[in-house]
Amino acid sequence: MYGIVFMAENHSARNAENTVFQAVLGKVLPVSKDEKKATNAEYGEDQIKVLKGLEAVRKRPAMYIGDTTSRGLHHLVWEIVDNGIDEAMAGRCNRIVVTVHPDNSVTVSDDGIGIPVGPHPTEKISTLEVVFCKLHAGGKFEEGAYKVSGGLHGVGASVVNALSEWLEVEVVRKGEDDIYRMTFERGKKTSDLKKIGKKKKHGTKITFKPDPEIFSETTMRYEVLATRLRELAYLNEGLTIRLKDERSDKEETFHYTQGLVAFIKHLNEDKGTVNKPIVIKREDEQLRLACDIVIQYNDGFNETVFSFANNINTIEGGTHMSGFRSALTRSINFYAKNANLLKKDKPPTGEDLREGLSAIISVKVAEPQFEGQTKTKLGNGEVETFVTQTVNEQLSSWLEENPAEAKRVVNKGIAACQAREAARKARDLTRRKGALTSGSLPGKLADCRSKDRETTEIFLVEGDSAGGSAKQGRDSQTQAILPLRGKILNVEKARLDKILNFNEIQTIISAMGCGIGDDEFDVDKRRYNKIVIMTDADVDGSHIRTLLLTFFFRHMKPLISGGHLFIAQPPLYHVKRRKHSEFVHDEKQMQDTLLKLALESTRLEIRYYDEKKNGKYEVVHDYKGAALRDLVKLLDSLAGYIGIVERRGLTFRALMDNRSREGKLPTHWIAMENRNLFFESGKEYDAFMAKRADKLLDEDEEENGNGNGKKDDAKDEKEKKENSRRVKKRSELHEVKNIEKIIKKLKSVGISIEDYFLEREETVTGERPPSKYALVTDEDETEIDNVAAIAEAVRDVGREGLEIKRFKGLGEMNADELWETTMDPERRVLLRVQADEAEEAERIFSLLMGDNVERRRQFIEDNALSVKNLDI
Repeated sequence: MYGIVFMAENHSARNAENTVFQAVLGKVLPVSKDEKKATNAEYGEDQIKVLKGLEAVRKRPAMYIGDTTSRGLHHLVWEIVDNGIDEAMAGRCNRIVVTVHPDNSVTVSDDGIGIPVGPHPTEKISTLEVVFCKLHAGGKFEEGAYKVSGGLHGVGASVVNALSEWLEVEVVRKGEDDIYRMTFERGKKTSDLKKIGKKKKHGTKITFKPDPEIFSETTMRYEVLATRLRELAYLNEGLTIRLKDERSDKEETFHYTQGLVAFIKHLNEDKGTVNKPIVIKREDEQLRLACDIVIQYNDGFNETVFSFANNINTIEGGTHMSGFRSALTRSINFYAKNANLLKKDKPPTGEDLREGLSAIISVKVAEPQFEGQTKTKLGNGEVETFVTQTVNEQLSSWLEENPAEAKRVVNKGIAACQAREAARKARDLTRRKGALTSGSLPGKLADCRSKDRETTEIFLVEGDSAGGSAKQGRDSQTQAILPLRGKILNVEKARLDKILNFNEIQTIISAMGCGIGDDEFDVDKRRYNKIVIMTDADVDGSHIRTLLLTFFFRHMKPLISGGHLFIAQPPLYHVKRRKHSEFVHDEKQMQDTLLKLALESTRLEIRYYDEKKNGKYEVVHDYKGAALRDLVKLLDSLAGYIGIVERRGLTFRALMDNRSREGKLPTHWIAMENRNLFFESGKEYDAFMAKRADKLLDEDEEENGNGNGKKDDAKDEKEKKENSRRVKKRSELHEVKNIEKIIKKLKSVGISIEDYFLEREETVTGERPPSKYALVTDEDETEIDNVAAIAEAVRDVGREGLEIKRFKGLGEMNADELWETTMDPERRVLLRVQADEAEEAERIFSLLMGDNVERRRQFIEDNALSVKNLDI
């Protein structure tokens, strides 16, 4: 589900069944015996290591970016974007452009004042180098440069540099027109600061590629980027943020004149609303504090509140959140009492008054106190007082001035209070006696024997049939099984009292042991460390899984944030040929299996034909076993890099045709309206740009004219006539380094890259000439046209005689098969559920599980072509 990330535990995860679910690899590695032994070594002075420069960042990246999974990967982009946002908050930036390139490198450019490039007064090197190579170096420590900012520690740019395979920065300072450029690799400078040309548009452009040595997955996700950039545009009224994805040609521009009001409407677009948005604003220059708050109630039952401090999403809240909540409860109850709306009813609690609440809280603080570099919680005490006073005054005034809407808000709180009392009574049915005891547990639960919660796990299994196989196949010491009958209630459309009257949900709550509801739920009382949803790989299984995810997201969210909720991944296929039998989880594993099967009886011959010898040939090279496997893997890798080249809009043939006399591939490419320009090196490209950059016009610059969002019409008329100057694309072809290495390896084993493009044309008699390449098996011989076809031809041999069985239901597997493929901790695949993009997750759950049928139908139509593993 967009906004929900599934992290794979153990083997690589297969793509889930539709665009709703997305998987990201994160392998969990056990501690080796050698590592355990090393901990007992003598501890002396020589074991105290001092890390210099950016070594500490590469050694312990999680300290600076949270983790090295998808979340940490995207955090690199936020660190650079946030610097542009700080420029916007200082009034020096109107536009930010984020571009994802085909090789998953990212460019972030802004039209701010530009990073200083002159010599630093104390470090005696370029200030640009200081910013990117020194920790705790930045312009946010003093009050002069930035009134407020999200960056505080001066480590963002240098951390991105340290964790990137390579990084390039170009700067044009405001008031100047010289372009300055500097390059880095893994945190170390690879070129000095250079002037490479002139440009009238000032600002900073940073391009970087996340380092695969640090990150297990380096693929940027468009939805994650779009969600955060949209959010930043909401929070910064008038700022234009553009996102371009060259991998798919997706493109969006975010610009809002009433940012927070548009934000709240975006959150509630799939829900009925109770009132018009309530806008609360206040700024105190003396205290150097400001807050912007928008409040709107909807007809749902869930609280959706997002808090920000200096544009940083404080997902753990903080003083601004606590000040808002206390003021909201006090103001509404005070109004309700004075307006005689309570009658004999008890005043609603804060939890009651937040039912159906959507709110955005954004504060600007001159000296914010965050917890850690990832800034998830605000700690300034003065902010709580400021927000409390502001909400008390302005919300009270709104309630008095809008009595009809105020009454609806109060009545919703009273109804929630009454439902809470009903839910309290219903909740008594689901209480349990204590952690890991068997009392009050549901009868259908097959509990585990272990009393150590950290080692236990429970499988929520679809149906009694699969539940029976799971019970027989499990490890009863640590694994519990809870079969579920049918589909549970869609909790998106129901209050807690109704939810607790549903038998299957009562069973789940009782088995979990941690309670339900804000006043009772305690994640530390859970009976199991892992909760695993195990459903069939068909439409019904997907629906049941989605209903369960909705339940956990709405009513047991700490289980998700604590990393306790998982999705089991049964195999998609069972492949069998003679004595070989294997379960296959995904298409990548299938490709590896086909290759492995083909290697059993296949060899690749490279032949030399001599027409003088009556068409006889001699075998020049012969590949089989490990040599053939390595060759196929090498060709797979080459095909991947060729895909990157072609996603840029450049054919591999064109790239090869523009090699130098020495065979070196071009490193830079400029695509213009009527021609392509290629450059053999960065030095040659820089020299060209130094002479011609001021005469070239990027399409993005054409759109924005002078860089301030206004077009210069007189200039445009002249420039439009010179199509040869219009730049469509400008790329540094970083992938050619790896392509050249592969070409060199192929040559060392007797394969010329020229053979990649071989074509066997028919002769006059209709015959095709003999092929240079052939696959030979015990039974057959297959000629291959060219090197490009070798890998697929080998796998085709692996497919011969293969029986492939597609699994749809868990009940189709025997108990031993279910254990071997899905439940055995040593071999299984589990996807950890994480709600990383909270705002988008909230919106998508409301869209897919709420009452707005038309919007849901539109979503399905829009994403129909992206569906995978469709069960027909």
